[in-house]
Amino acid sequence: MKKIKRRFHQLNVLIKYSICYIIHLFLFNKKQNIWLIAERGNEARDNGYVFYQYIKTNHQSQKVLYIITKDSPDIEKIAKEDRLIKGTLKHYFLYMNAQVLISTHIMGYAPDMRLFTKFNKISFFKPRGKQVFLQHGIINNYLKELTPKKIDIDLFISGANQEYKYLLQDFGHTSETVKYTGLARFDNLIDNSKNQILLMPTWRKYLFNKSIDNFQVSEYFKKFNKLINDKKLHEFLEKTNTYLYFYPHYEIQKYIMTFKTTSKRVIIANKENYDIQDLLRTSKVLITDYSSVFYDFAYMNKPIIYYQFDYQDFYSKHYENGYFDFEKDGFGPVIYDYEKLVDSIIDSYNKENQDKYTNRSKNFFGYNDHNNCKRI
Repeated sequence: MKKIKRRFHQLNVLIKYSICYIIHLFLFNKKQNIWLIAERGNEARDNGYVFYQYIKTNHQSQKVLYIITKDSPDIEKIAKEDRLIKGTLKHYFLYMNAQVLISTHIMGYAPDMRLFTKFNKISFFKPRGKQVFLQHGIINNYLKELTPKKIDIDLFISGANQEYKYLLQDFGHTSETVKYTGLARFDNLIDNSKNQILLMPTWRKYLFNKSIDNFQVSEYFKKFNKLINDKKLHEFLEKTNTYLYFYPHYEIQKYIMTFKTTSKRVIIANKENYDIQDLLRTSKVLITDYSSVFYDFAYMNKPIIYYQFDYQDFYSKHYENGYFDFEKDGFGPVIYDYEKLVDSIIDSYNKENQDKYTNRSKNFFGYNDHNNCKRI
């Protein structure tokens, strides 16, 4: 049913876009000195929002509009005069004629991100302005959907020196397109740790369209639900007056109601009420699996634990492995067995990041300052 609904929505977008395209050829065919900024199109809490704030503060003469849905929980973060409501006629016409289009996700500024990503090499769907890809997180896996054969981008922002080299050597991009500046949101990464642990695993393609019942029999659900109900962990949280925030990836949030806990110190955080950047800044330790948010944590030189119980499945069914070796390059211990996990969490909580992980972080990030937006 969801798939049929999605197809009808896309058909509606195509019809609306086609009509607007014909009109724009005759009436609104002049490029506008406006920059469009977006993330997924329904949020303002990542690199897009940080860059929007930077432009508003430091380049006030440049007109910027931020694309956001009218029902977004983040809409009030955008000034009324800067809001471009996604899906309106104004959005369609400015998508075609804006001078610069900027987003954290490929075609995040388009009327429909997935549809326009699929057809982004077809001239009919291409905007006239320069397209800037701010990125959502540092890339460490091979993603063929981000190679020049698949996307047509004018500026591809890189967040780290090693990633920059990888995008040139393995993805096939040129130094004219890819620029190493650091990610915009790194400017806001100021350590403000509290008695708080963040558990933030990434998603799995092979779980994306599972029913609730099938999701609950997956190893992914069993492992993380077991952790947030671990008695030893609960005792540690009580003893140290600490809270653990479990924030599943954006694409797993639709299953968030399946996770339950018996501890008041374990907070199951939904994306509507919690901001990832706030959780990263205020958390003392990060537990993740493969999520690129660990780079944000490493940027602040805070302890990280990688819990990778499904390493073989992840790199055979989800992503193709890239240049980053978690054992050799990672910024914290890699745990494969659940039995060692809670002890590792307690151990990491009680000490500062080890020197070897600090040195790895320094080598990975060429820049470690608050000038990333300026470089972009």
